[in-house]
Amino acid sequence: MRKFHALDVVGKNRETEDSVRIAIDVPDELREEYDFLPGQHLPIQIEREGKRLRRTYSICSPRGQWPLEIGVRIQPDGRFSGYADGELAVGDALEVMPPNGQFHVDPDATGKRCYLGVAAGSGITPVLSIIASVLASEPQSRFILFYGNRKQRTTMFIEDLFALKNRFPERLQLHFVFSQEEQEFPVAAGRIDADKLRELYGHFCAGVEVDEAFVCGPDSMIDTVTTTLVDIGMPADKVHAERFGAPRQKAAAAIVETGDNVAEITVIMDGHKKSFSMARQGGNIVDAAAAQGVELPYSCKGGVCATCRTHVREGEVSMATNYGLEPWEVEQGFVLACQSQPISETVLLDYDKS
Repeated sequence: MRKFHALDVVGKNRETEDSVRIAIDVPDELREEYDFLPGQHLPIQIEREGKRLRRTYSICSPRGQWPLEIGVRIQPDGRFSGYADGELAVGDALEVMPPNGQFHVDPDATGKRCYLGVAAGSGITPVLSIIASVLASEPQSRFILFYGNRKQRTTMFIEDLFALKNRFPERLQLHFVFSQEEQEFPVAAGRIDADKLRELYGHFCAGVEVDEAFVCGPDSMIDTVTTTLVDIGMPADKVHAERFGAPRQKAAAAIVETGDNVAEITVIMDGHKKSFSMARQGGNIVDAAAAQGVELPYSCKGGVCATCRTHVREGEVSMATNYGLEPWEVEQGFVLACQSQPISETVLLDYDKS
């Protein structure tokens, strides 16, 4: 099972008026463990008022570049983002888990593909890593980006994107859309909804066969964009989505009961077994384990980040929400423990199976 390591902050810079870029050093002896696929994210943990606070932030740097960099959008009353903006300083340490996530690309030097990125706001973070890595590692591939924001001055990583455009002018197309600034051309104004996406696609992808699309942004845009791309003609399995701010259901408290309603949960982590009991209704496996002193990996608790991914070796569970697993993973028995309740009387979960 992946574990948190204390990693030093070696850089902190203002990205926009409401976002910061943070550089995290990874010592040589941990770099193999922290190697990542472009698009993946880092679960991060801090202590606030005596309680652990976990958040997940996508890596924005290209694969193979050290230190690792993340982008943090400052949210009103955001506990972690407020800390990152105001208190966190170079030289401080953050508890960081190795990279995770199914939203990624594995560049192939022999590949000759056309990629499409559709991002909104801070959703550009993992897409930037994918773009930079693809352009550097797949010399025959090209990338088209549709990137929506309110205003140019709040657009994260705009200088990085322009630098990539200067470096790869023939293979990178950048198309910005602003909802709160008047634009010279109507195609560049508004929000990226179904109509806007069809307009952009018709203008800039005409005659182009897009091989894969990567969509990232607020939950409100994900379904619209993915559905529209499929309607346009892209195969559904070639449209990959990463949700920022997915709707989170309030988890009911896990109550241990006796009788027919109780389930015995056994987990395998790092070759060791731990067991606990929980009710088969009213809670999820991660919270029930924590209530009995068994710590299982998690980060977002929204069914998005897949940090809690595990394999059901025996028994049966029901999963309330799944934004983090691919269909093939579900078919092979993988679940998100933060969204799962036991159905059978006994369940064996294997965190060591990849």
